[in-house]
Amino acid sequence: NMKTVRYVHKGTNCLTEMYSAIAAEVPMADDPSTHTNLELLMELQTADRLFICGEAKSHCVNYTMRDIAAHWKKDLSSLVLLSDCCSAVPGFEEAASAFATDMKALGCTVSTADSVVL
Repeated sequence: NMKTVRYVHKGTNCLTEMYSAIAAEVPMADDPSTHTNLELLMELQTADRLFICGEAKSHCVNYTMRDIAAHWKKDLSSLVLLSDCCSAVPGFEEAASAFATDMKALGCTVSTADSVVL
């Protein structure tokens, strides 16, 4: 079952930080690419479950999943952090651990890839 990959570019404005794939830390009034990506959020909402992983668990995965969760209209347990498919930036392991704890407390699922039942 072949699926098309859709790449989402982020961080194209060097005047603001963009850890999240959803929005910049400080959106720039004159640059829509730094504002909340509502189109992407709506597309993600079509999924029954959303598996989230990548680099880095302490930064980009962290901020992206938090932004998705803040806009998620479905049961938050359908947001799944694959904890063994991402890792922290060295020196930021505590931030990565706190992120996973926060997601569990919010009601999101934190799992390992081999535990996921498709």
